Amino acid sequence: MNKTYLRKILLSRNSQLLITAEGLASIMIEAFPTIPSSGNVPVSFFFNENPPTYKDNTSKTLRAIQNQLKNSSELADVHLTNDFNSPDLPEGSIAYHRIWGFITSSSKWYFSSKQFEKDLIDAENNPAICCHFIHANSPGGEAWYMDRLSQTMRNLQKPVFTLYEQYNCSACYYITCHSDYLAALTENDYVGCIGTMIDTYDFDGYFEKLGIKHIQARAHQSDLKNKKFDDLKNEKPEQYITDILDPLTAQFISEVRECRKQIASTTDDDPVLRGEVFYTKEGINKGLTDGSMTFVEAILKASDMGSSYIKTQEQKKNALNYL
Repeated sequence: MNKTYLRKILLSRNSQLLITAEGLASIMIEAFPTIPSSGNVPVSFFFNENPPTYKDNTSKTLRAIQNQLKNSSELADVHLTNDFNSPDLPEGSIAYHRIWGFITSSSKWYFSSKQFEKDLIDAENNPAICCHFIHANSPGGEAWYMDRLSQTMRNLQKPVFTLYEQYNCSACYYITCHSDYLAALTENDYVGCIGTMIDTYDFDGYFEKLGIKHIQARAHQSDLKNKKFDDLKNEKPEQYITDILDPLTAQFISEVRECRKQIASTTDDDPVLRGEVFYTKEGINKGLTDGSMTFVEAILKASDMGSSYIKTQEQKKNALNYL
């Protein structure tokens, strides 16, 4: 079932993906694994009848992290949680959000931007939680729903800290650019890939070899139905670029400029706004990220941001009581 959902996204010509080339190649291999010509591959090699959900994998990872925190004297009092609705959390808890792998809008097998939005709202409404900690490693994914998620993230009151490793690109950066502080794990992590392109396939030639003929007709009043997609297939992409890719890119760039003040004045011809990716040092110079730190340092930074938030809220409360 998880592969079926993934294939639908990858093969639909109506899906817009914000993803790196390497990320697309990786997810294509996952969705369409190669089978040796001998055919002697057991079915169970490719299909798990009861695969773990994305939430299952996140919970497993968080348990390992929590064990690590217990073994560190400086982090012993820090509490990370993905139980965002719990009324029993200790005050000053940190919400752990994981953006790992391919981004979808609503799959339970992969990261879901809709579920992430719900988690953010739940954590925002829990008075025991003081900070959002995003742990990211993603080349990007589905573009749809990014605008709604961005709107929600702009309205967050609690601080947002992001630590990314390996990849923070395209749709993933669309999300994490809303962070109050953005850090890479190493000097060799990729960040950026701000922009939009299409990378799709025409299966007509393959189907013809199978004896399957493609037949198409339009009503007289429907001359524009799917025209821009057919033109794209016939190597005339101008309308598709103008109507689909350019507006999505403009929206992406506008959001980054709004969230990352260091990029607000960056000119349109700068590589950072033309889809380039950068290692950490250059990413810092370009204003895409704020620094590089270890996981322990990142947790301590998030904890300090959460403590400052609590202190500020208490000061506001005291001021209102005084008035």
